[in-house]
Amino acid sequence: MYRSLVIAVLLATTSLAVANGCESAPTPYEASYLLTRKGKPAGSMRVVLERKSTGAFSYRMDTQVKWGLIRPRVLQSSEFTWENGHVSPVRFQSTQKISLYKRQEFVDFNWKNMKATGRKKRVDFELDIQAGMQDKLSIYFLLARKLCNGEKTIDANVVSGPVLKSYSYRFQAEEVLDTELGRLQAIHLRRGTFDSEKQTDIWHAKEIRYLPVRLVYRKKSDVTTMELSEISFSKDSDTFRYNPDEKQAKVVNHEHH
Repeated sequence: MYRSLVIAVLLATTSLAVANGCESAPTPYEASYLLTRKGKPAGSMRVVLERKSTGAFSYRMDTQVKWGLIRPRVLQSSEFTWENGHVSPVRFQSTQKISLYKRQEFVDFNWKNMKATGRKKRVDFELDIQAGMQDKLSIYFLLARKLCNGEKTIDANVVSGPVLKSYSYRFQAEEVLDTELGRLQAIHLRRGTFDSEKQTDIWHAKEIRYLPVRLVYRKKSDVTTMELSEISFSKDSDTFRYNPDEKQAKVVNHEHH
């Protein structure tokens, strides 16, 4: 029952905060999302991007699902480097907790030997990798950079346990969304088709540096939605706030307010 929520979070989550141009390093930030399933509240997610050193970042995601008596918690993290717009994952980790049950997964990327090694479902694996391949979270930093560059057809290979998966996103439209932060102009992307078993629609807003503001994940007739509720950027102390008088969202700088 909780699986579709977990998958939705993995797919969603997030892009990069572009600072000064599409090739610039991500800006550290924090964001909160609200989850709904079948139109009912189903949990929340908190994401944090931190700069560990020059060109090195840590991206963490904490998802707490609330659906009936089942309340899993999913903790994920991606350590990656950023150089001239190129995203290179270093280590991906994931832990799913349901009561006393725990399932863990990790992947280490060795770019010198061009190998990815890890463990999933208690089975060790090793894969050959090529430049440009991503983990389950770093893919979205690549996605946002390509959106910033104006690309509308985005393909990439992702290491998912012992297999490589092809992620393909297609531009649908530019749309105005009514969100918790106000009205935002967003780029609508889709992965999958109406006749496929799974389909993901994501909306990324340029005004908040190409981060996703909404995600709708469908698996057959089961639909899960994720909506951005709060976001702040730490590098320049910007906070995204809703201005009820102007009926729109703005990025404001604490130094001037």
